Amino acid sequence: MAKLSATYLVRVHIAKVLIDHAMKHYGLTHSDFNIPPHLLDYQLKLMPLRDLESLLCKIEHLTQDPTYTAKLTKSDSLKIFGPFIQLLASSTNLGMAIKRMNTVHNALQSGVQVNMLLSGSIAKWRILTPTLIPQARIHESILAAGSFLRLLQLFHGDDYQPIAIHLAGGPIGALGEIEAIFNCPIVWNSPNTQVWFPVKDITCPRKFELPTPQVKAFTIEQAMSYMLIPLPQDILKIVFELTKYSLFFGYPTLKFVADKMGMRPLTLQRRLQDQSISFTDIVHHSICDEAIALMSTDLSMYNIAQRVGYKNTASFSVAFKRMYGVTPIQYRSTLITPNRNV
Repeated sequence: MAKLSATYLVRVHIAKVLIDHAMKHYGLTHSDFNIPPHLLDYQLKLMPLRDLESLLCKIEHLTQDPTYTAKLTKSDSLKIFGPFIQLLASSTNLGMAIKRMNTVHNALQSGVQVNMLLSGSIAKWRILTPTLIPQARIHESILAAGSFLRLLQLFHGDDYQPIAIHLAGGPIGALGEIEAIFNCPIVWNSPNTQVWFPVKDITCPRKFELPTPQVKAFTIEQAMSYMLIPLPQDILKIVFELTKYSLFFGYPTLKFVADKMGMRPLTLQRRLQDQSISFTDIVHHSICDEAIALMSTDLSMYNIAQRVGYKNTASFSVAFKRMYGVTPIQYRSTLITPNRNV
């Protein structure tokens, strides 16, 4: 039996941080990217890791600056953690913040392995992430190391200098440029990303006010969304999430989702049949699930139908009633909010 391929997913929020930085500092616009702008409004959504890595490579090409991710980490890299910034910054000590950060990494991207080892007087924070596009490997490594360094600096001050940073990729930029940005020695071509610092620094208590009061803490509903990230081999949940992702590009097709999973459409179809479910069934479930989430917003039913790939509300209503036994308007008025303007 053929080995099941792994499909890795990542939060849209990370793509938004990258695009916002590129537009702010390099004069790029949304039209420069292959990502629908309205997708970035849904930062908790999941997207294929391959698409994020393509974005990393595209930004390097457009900016002609291979060090752009290092410059991002120097300015506002903690923004990559979105609502979790408050969780990290409110930790009573650095040790607690590190434990929380390790957990957060697994909530932002599937397939991540992160831990910290103590070797004598040296603490070694390590993270290994799957890389599908080799050119993106160094950028992913820089983002991870830079974010951890910013956390250390949050507790110890902006001039804090770790012992060394190990990056999973070859040297980039001018000689000594990355070393200057991170203010420490760099070890290139490491098998994984590592930040080395003195063990004694772990016990540092929090002495600062929360640096991001403008970032609202996430709701319980959002927290549950963050935790529910499919495992790389969980084909049903991955297809379910990718059909939701594909709605931003048009009505979900088997080819679109199969391409994102790196397999042929017929192969994906057979894999789903082995699970006693069809692609069409998953599409219907994901569309209705997405529509229900949108019903709690101020969007009209027409706009909701458009958002989930239907050209008119009549077709959407028929499909929704087939799934739930009531029309979308009835569902919203009885189970969501009776005062919504539909």
